Amino acid sequence: MTAGSRRTVPYPSWLYDHCQEKGYIFISADYRLCHPTTTLDQINDAKALFKFLAGDFTHHLPQSVTLDTARIAVSGFSAGAYSARAACVYAHPKPAVLLSVYGLGGDLLLDHWTRGRPPTSIAKFADLDEYPRLLADKTVISDDSEGGTGFSNRFTLTVRWELDGTMLDGCFGAPGLGARLDALDYSRRDAAVPEDLKPGFLQSFVTENYPPSVFVHGTADEVVPDQESVHHHEQLVKLGVKSKLCLVKDGPHGLGDFSTVDETGSNSTAAAYRDALEFIDTAFAAV
Repeated sequence: MTAGSRRTVPYPSWLYDHCQEKGYIFISADYRLCHPTTTLDQINDAKALFKFLAGDFTHHLPQSVTLDTARIAVSGFSAGAYSARAACVYAHPKPAVLLSVYGLGGDLLLDHWTRGRPPTSIAKFADLDEYPRLLADKTVISDDSEGGTGFSNRFTLTVRWELDGTMLDGCFGAPGLGARLDALDYSRRDAAVPEDLKPGFLQSFVTENYPPSVFVHGTADEVVPDQESVHHHEQLVKLGVKSKLCLVKDGPHGLGDFSTVDETGSNSTAAAYRDALEFIDTAFAAV
């Protein structure tokens, strides 16, 4: 939510390569980052992207290439899944399918987001001494820099918010939001979300019109818990929306291990990604 860009590594070459093989147009779009902007700005960016794709984008394509707006898939990794989910709720035209990879936004009311917790694996990218300066900077809206592929010190914002239990405060620009929700039982939190912020709690807007969705998540993810994907998947199943949940046993945040094999001789991460890509192809074929 706070750091990263379309140039940040690790890059999902497995997804890009599949798009090349299938003749899909691959688009990697940046969006405004939380602080100084908020989740609501990210929602507007997702809507703006789809308006562009359905309109002026065609003028930038070679004459021999067209975009089928009925067959647009959205994908997001980690915090990037929030924008992908936002497109499924608010964008026009509506995406044909969602791929969430260890993605955030399936359930922002979990204790994980409302209270402080020990440092996670991304803490190594943070310099907490930089936090006051980053918080005071009201100009940064993107982490993209030409030729830059490394992690930004803006991860310091996320790490500080994780430690303090203020992740929701920072992402929504609402001081005290996390503490107020944390004081309530989980079942009462949704009703307690302020009306002006409710559009950003995307789980409240999952309906039977939601696109088919596939979720890939590691069960040992301590940055974005797999409950995010489980909750979203279960919502869709109850609504009769096609959904697939690919949990990678003991998989961490990032799911970048393609070398370890299980008792069957296969790599569970690679298998999950293959299943997800097959799900997308099937969803496109059904349109």
